[in-house]
Amino acid sequence: MAGAAKPASADATTTTTRDPAGLLENKLEQLNSLLWCFYGAGDGWFQDAGEAHRENLLWIASDLAREAVALYQEMSPAG
Repeated sequence: MAGAAKPASADATTTTTRDPAGLLENKLEQLNSLLWCFYGAGDGWFQDAGEAHRENLLWIASDLAREAVALYQEMSPAG
């Protein structure tokens, strides 16, 4: 996850042949960037956005985290 954020592959979310590792990397990069905007930027826009927007942004973060967990479990050996 080091370096510039970019999709693992251009077709990572659109092809019928899924690459779970690439999709997981994409979800984690997206989540990292989203959370950086909330906290890392430190400029207060998250608090100024209003309750409805904050709830929606946290909902997006939750969905990304849940999708990353599902991809991780898909990649992990059963046991």
